[in-house]
Amino acid sequence: MPTQQHLPTLRPGDTIGLITPASAVQPEQVEAGIALLTEMGYDCRIAAHAYDNNGITAAPPPARIADFYDFLEDPSVKAIWALRGGYGTIQLLGEIDFSVFARNPKLLVGFSDVTAFQWAAYQQAGFPSLSGMTLTTQVSRENPYFSAGMEIVQGERFSINGDDVDPEDARIAREGSAEGTLIGGTLSMICTLCGTPFWLEEDSLILFLEDIGEPYYRIDRCLQQLRLAGFWPQVAGVILGKFMYEERKLDVLSLIQPYLPPDIPLVYDFPYGHFPGCFPLPVGVTARLDARPFRLSWSGLMA
Repeated sequence: MPTQQHLPTLRPGDTIGLITPASAVQPEQVEAGIALLTEMGYDCRIAAHAYDNNGITAAPPPARIADFYDFLEDPSVKAIWALRGGYGTIQLLGEIDFSVFARNPKLLVGFSDVTAFQWAAYQQAGFPSLSGMTLTTQVSRENPYFSAGMEIVQGERFSINGDDVDPEDARIAREGSAEGTLIGGTLSMICTLCGTPFWLEEDSLILFLEDIGEPYYRIDRCLQQLRLAGFWPQVAGVILGKFMYEERKLDVLSLIQPYLPPDIPLVYDFPYGHFPGCFPLPVGVTARLDARPFRLSWSGLMA
């Protein structure tokens, strides 16, 4: 089991290192998000290769890894924030020395494709992170959960309950309570780690999931893969975000229920996923999930 570390936090005036660990991004796609963080008092520093384009990814892997190391080893940088997801983070996993994260703890913010990196950082170094808040879409005042996300970033929020989300969100499928490690992200990215050194074998997991662009049969294939990997008995509670396919929301509740251990709390339709109104969630922190009514709380978030 990884030795958990405290999730670092940010304060206005701190420096954020902005990187592109996966697909390429154009400056105009993120300028509004960067402007908002700057307006809030943060010093946003663009990585040397953040706007490179190598085809299916941003810069080649060595350059993207160099951007990580540059910010990790710079004591003035308090957070490393991925501009977007897309594809390509998995190319970096076998090449990065994750002990550098343990020696240089700072906030890591990413989403979607970055899920694989966040799981690897936790599994290899006990390094927690925050899932959500892409600069392309979710860092926006139009996001109803942006303020709550920044409260998490600043170490001022340690829980979410039914009053914090839309009444139609965070619906209860199974009541109950669970305690364990909060972990999650994009389902298809989690499955890419099966059988690798970055797979998490810890028990008592509170798992949150979402995905985009995957039809029902591919979602079920991922769930079956996790079953065959022996993963589901490790899960103590589940929060299902939104699963989007061709601009419509899929109901995956009936797909996942047969795989889950009996009598574990199960929440669905939580506002987490590939859309602007995403509620970011910590990865790799000790948490408690209550589903009678909904409340998620976590600890270990210290400046």
